[in-house]
Amino acid sequence: MVRGKEKSNASLRRDPSWKYNVQVDIGGAEKTYVYLKCNFCDKVVKGGVTRMKEHLSGSHKNVAPCANVPDKVKEEICAYMKKSITAKHLQQEQFDDRVEHGSYYGSESGKGSSSTIHSRGARGPMDQYMVNPGEDRGQTQMMPAAGTREGRRQVCLDIGRFFFENAIPFNVATSPAYFNMLRSVGLYGRGLKAPSMYELRTWILKEELHNTEQSIEEIKRTWSETGVTIMSDGWSDMKSRSLINILVNNPYGTVFLRSVEASDEVKNADFLFNLLDGVVEEIGEQLVVQVVTDNASAYKAAGHMLMEKRKHLYWTPCAAHCIDLILEQLGDLPQHKNALSKAKKITKFIYNHSWVLSLMRKFSKKEIIRPATTRFATSYLTLQSILDVRQPLEAMFTSTQWLNSAWGKKPEGKEVRRHILNDKFWATVTYAILSTRPLVQVLRLVDAEKKPAMGFIYNAMDEAKELIAHNLGGEEASYREIWDIIDARWEVQLHRHLHAAAYYLNPQFQYSERKSSNPEVKLGLYHCMERLIPDLTVREIADLQLVLFRNREGFFGLHAAKSTIAKRSPVEWWIQFGDSTPELQSFAVRVLGLTCSSFGCERNWSTYSQVQTKRRNRLSTLRMNSLVYIMHNKRLRDRRLRNKGLKDDEDPLVCEDVASDNEWFIDDETDLSLSDLQLEDLSVDVLRGEADQGGVSTSATPHTSTSSAAKGKRKMGIIEDDEDLNFIDTIGEEDSLEDPFSDGT
Repeated sequence: MVRGKEKSNASLRRDPSWKYNVQVDIGGAEKTYVYLKCNFCDKVVKGGVTRMKEHLSGSHKNVAPCANVPDKVKEEICAYMKKSITAKHLQQEQFDDRVEHGSYYGSESGKGSSSTIHSRGARGPMDQYMVNPGEDRGQTQMMPAAGTREGRRQVCLDIGRFFFENAIPFNVATSPAYFNMLRSVGLYGRGLKAPSMYELRTWILKEELHNTEQSIEEIKRTWSETGVTIMSDGWSDMKSRSLINILVNNPYGTVFLRSVEASDEVKNADFLFNLLDGVVEEIGEQLVVQVVTDNASAYKAAGHMLMEKRKHLYWTPCAAHCIDLILEQLGDLPQHKNALSKAKKITKFIYNHSWVLSLMRKFSKKEIIRPATTRFATSYLTLQSILDVRQPLEAMFTSTQWLNSAWGKKPEGKEVRRHILNDKFWATVTYAILSTRPLVQVLRLVDAEKKPAMGFIYNAMDEAKELIAHNLGGEEASYREIWDIIDARWEVQLHRHLHAAAYYLNPQFQYSERKSSNPEVKLGLYHCMERLIPDLTVREIADLQLVLFRNREGFFGLHAAKSTIAKRSPVEWWIQFGDSTPELQSFAVRVLGLTCSSFGCERNWSTYSQVQTKRRNRLSTLRMNSLVYIMHNKRLRDRRLRNKGLKDDEDPLVCEDVASDNEWFIDDETDLSLSDLQLEDLSVDVLRGEADQGGVSTSATPHTSTSSAAKGKRKMGIIEDDEDLNFIDTIGEEDSLEDPFSDGT
């Protein structure tokens, strides 16, 4: 970006006025104008090279003329300005001509001249029979009346041409801003002067930035009530730039703070600590309850350094990242690896051949690839989707259409058919699903924004482990290997005192008959109270108030409090019924309102790749950061509104689109033969159950085996399921040095 700016500045020196002035620094880092000093009269002119030319030419426009400028210099500048004005007029005439010839609605070559749309006011039913004075009625055809089918058709053609010629994705038409734009134009009426590129990049951008800040100010006002989570995640974009996203979350929403480009930095613990510590200082240490990052060693070290300095906040690793790593490790188990390898071969074959894909859709009536927000969730969701359409796939590969097709006679087609009709393949798929589905459910919990997950993750992880054990038969030998992988992440890396404290304070679990009596729950509670309630007197009062909460006394004993425990989020419940224990209420709201993951920072959410494109590579840093700030916060707001409307059976984990470079599409060279997985003892009858929308029906046939792992694989139980926006932004010679938010020209 710096090199691009230097190149732009160098191109400005072609303007002859640069020979007669020097740039001076006035206003320091916060300056909003470019200041130039005249070599002849030493007058300092603000506003850039345009005003300097007016000063030297003596135009008396916007600036006083130079009294000492030589006539030769004055003539040179005047000639240059006249030439520039002539060129601009010619360019505008050419542009108007291109607009006229490219218009469907209101063009001379179409249904009327452009003069018919320049006057303000709405068209009436008589307008189609009227002409302006002086118009040749024989040569000019009237535009279709507003509201007619033909009129709308021509307007739509003009809108479509704008999309086509500028390579704008069609899904932009689903944006609410698109409808607002067209509605505003229609309400304004005829004669609207379209905003210029310069207006878009200056006052309009500045105004939208101000509006964005106002919209998130409502969320910021709630920070003092609930406390906040700072979320951070580093990644590299397609241009190999190293970026670190910083967001702030509380139960009322997520706010994008900034994106830091760290390409020139060594991202070690010291750098990350200084970055996070600066954000905490900016927001206010008294507001920050926790900082969530991924579990990379540098972030982990930085988190511990931050907790050492800031005694009243926590660093916690991203739960979604940890669970994704658990799924990754499970994917390396032979039985999982075999299922994933064969399933990928099937999807790649089907989706890379249009005829086969069309036939699959005809039989299954649905897609089999289910893209998710994380890579390994995609893998296991797709396995479930493949199992759901087992019967249609078997019917497809045994149909006359397939057997008589060219693909049915090719080696790769025969290999895929062999997998589909092999009961052992379906056994491995079922085993992989039954041993990972509970973890995917936890991932759904921590990756959703519908309710803060902190009060649920402790119980969710325990239930996931128990459900996996049940699915695999209930014998320790069958699930111990999987439990060990989970415990290595959960107990060592993921589990924190905050999780236990939130479990204790969540009324859904505190008043449950199955409430955990593990001492670590109460230990986590008191550890959090000591760290998050610095005042000893307030801490003792909150401790005494725990008795009221535990025994359901006062407000906690009201019928409304008992009947709405499962209907309100824990944060809303405490706000509604915690008035008799204000100290404990404040603590509970701050803990239960926390998120468990840095979902908003993931690379799926980055907008840098849309803002900084090859066609916009001359954007200034300030302008680019402003665009990212606007776009990212708008998307977070849209996601929050969308998640509020989600029904309980809708899945926020699943994406709408799958990337074209997804591993379930692109071929690789790795594959495991069925012999790599020893499942000879696995009964073929296990997978003869029907796969339906509700779940997987299986039956276990006891066999004698010397291998405990093989025994575990046999003992399967039953589980019931419940926008590149391409912009063009070029910088003109006369305004590229100016601040985009300045009030000058």
